[in-house]
Amino acid sequence: MKSLITKPLDQTVADWWNAISAESRKALMFVIGANLLAFGFEMSNLTLHHDDVSQIFIQDSILGHYLGRFGLGWLHFYGQNAYFMPFLQMSLGILFMSTYGIIVARFWGARKALDIALVASILCVFPYMAQLYQYNTSMATYSLAHLLAAAAVILSIRGTPAHIATAAVLYIAAFSIYQSVIAIAATVFVVWLLFRLLLSREEGALVPGAILWSAAHALIAVIVGGLLYVLAVSFMDLDFDSSQAAGEAFNLAGGIQLGYAISEILSGSRSFFLWPENYFPDYLKKFQLLFIAFAAIFCLLLPKGMGSKISAIFLFALAIFSPRVLQLIHPAGTYHNLTLTAYALVIAAAVLIINRAGRAIPIRNASTILACIMIAGYIMQANWISTVNYLNTVAHYTTLTQILARIRSLPDDKWDGKRIIVVGEYDMRPSYPFRSATGVAVEFIDASHMQHLAKLMRDDVTFTEVDNGMSKVLDYVATRSPWPHPSSVGVVDGEGVLVLSNDKHSSNLDH
Repeated sequence: MKSLITKPLDQTVADWWNAISAESRKALMFVIGANLLAFGFEMSNLTLHHDDVSQIFIQDSILGHYLGRFGLGWLHFYGQNAYFMPFLQMSLGILFMSTYGIIVARFWGARKALDIALVASILCVFPYMAQLYQYNTSMATYSLAHLLAAAAVILSIRGTPAHIATAAVLYIAAFSIYQSVIAIAATVFVVWLLFRLLLSREEGALVPGAILWSAAHALIAVIVGGLLYVLAVSFMDLDFDSSQAAGEAFNLAGGIQLGYAISEILSGSRSFFLWPENYFPDYLKKFQLLFIAFAAIFCLLLPKGMGSKISAIFLFALAIFSPRVLQLIHPAGTYHNLTLTAYALVIAAAVLIINRAGRAIPIRNASTILACIMIAGYIMQANWISTVNYLNTVAHYTTLTQILARIRSLPDDKWDGKRIIVVGEYDMRPSYPFRSATGVAVEFIDASHMQHLAKLMRDDVTFTEVDNGMSKVLDYVATRSPWPHPSSVGVVDGEGVLVLSNDKHSSNLDH
């Protein structure tokens, strides 16, 4: 603080920048470039996910409130005035994630610009591709939660009361944005322990006592931060969101079902590493498995003594399963949805293990080339997903426009064109390039979604979902085919009726 009085601000900022190692500054430029290549298209197009369409109308601090994410709402409302700013959100997200990637790489022991750049690029690009790309309103905030969680781990192992207290506060802030980043913290810490074991010959003798104290300090920080976060939520008297069973996340009355939890963790981990996904190419999974297999080999070869070898393999296996740590508490929960972004830490750790532990130059060169190809695959996939999401946005607007044009062309002078009763929901064709997957190219349209889209189009039409009290409408629907059949629209008692799906014609899937 004294420097603000005694030194010009530009000099202070320059000193901060120069305090960063030259290798990290070089890596930062590379990582920002990789981010821009991956998400430049997303930044320049107003692509709207289903959640974005509803969140854009929230002019309050309640975004995420009913999921216990009060910090997310505060940042959205007080930090950006509840505005929807895709370019700025993405730019801040890239800055936060790049910083997150570089400090994690440095924390694990990467010192060369190339190693830092590879680790940070995987940590930045993979999460967007796996999860975050679809929420333009949350790009900056979710990225900030990742940075806060990693910073909390790094501070907590220093062990002083001030560092532990600061780490606990960072955990509270991170959990208030997105609770599942606890998986990020767990994976960062476990991998750090693994590198302390693998690289002890380079960085000095491994002191078990010091490691145990670091683990204890990290555990204290996360427990204190987690309990204070849960306490804060308990004082908010929340009516938790029922669709995601959010209240279950704060209810431990059922106890821990260890057998069931382990089964779900194993199944979910196998699903991520082995099973095909619609928007994740098989060749990228093969690259990931290749890195993990060779990293496991080095975990066996590098440590001296059977005890150290077993410990290294155990820690590496623990890191592989740590992205699903929340399933120990809520095996089948949807509220604490797994942070797929934590898998990036596992993949990045495998690359760094090979690059740092491989003594032979050919091994390091081959690892670097394969890692660059893998990152390029992530970038291409991110661009493809952004393209599909853009096309999906266009498809939703076009479908709504067709529906409005069809209904308002009905030759009935008793209808003013203002209110439309909607029956069911419509599943657009999931053929190529659209494929059914969570959050990508969401195909269904219902009354609520159409109402939001209509407001964005400045159309004053009102979409209302049918209820059991509308007997005449229900009688009318029973004889009609769903959209886009010509008989799917009509007028009943002076109100427009749109049949998206019904029991008689159930060609559309229920969501």
